[in-house]
Amino acid sequence: MIGYPLEVGKGVSILCLLVGGLLSAAALGLLPHDYVVIHAPRSLLLGGGAMLVLIGFMALARDHRLSDTLASLFLLGVAGGAGWLTFYAPEGTLHRYVPFIPQSVNEALARLLFGLGAAACVGMAIWGLRRILR
Repeated sequence: MIGYPLEVGKGVSILCLLVGGLLSAAALGLLPHDYVVIHAPRSLLLGGGAMLVLIGFMALARDHRLSDTLASLFLLGVAGGAGWLTFYAPEGTLHRYVPFIPQSVNEALARLLFGLGAAACVGMAIWGLRRILR
C-alpha cells in the first residue's frame, strides 16, 4: 500500500487548524493590527479561516459519519462562496479570466460556471448527507 504515514496526515490537519484559527482570530480583531496586515474583507477572512478549521477537523475525525458530515458542511460552504460569486459579485469582477472573448460574454460565462459549481457542490453535499442519514 502506497500512502502517507499517519503522522503526515495529522501534521497537515494541525496546520489547517492553526492557520484557520489565526485567520479567524485576525478577522475577529483578536490579533494586534501591526501583527497582521489584512487586505481582504473581514467576513471573507473569517469564512476562509472557518473553512480551514473545518478541513482540519474533518481530516482528524476517525468516525466516518463525522468526517462525512464535516465534508458535507465544507461542500455547502464552497457552494455558498460560488453562489455569492454567481449572484452578488460586483460587475466587472469576473471579466479578466478569459482574455479572447468579449467582456460581457466573459462575465456571463464566469457567472454560469460558478453557478454550475455551486449546484454541483450542493448536490454532492445532499448525496453525502443522504448517505449519512440512512
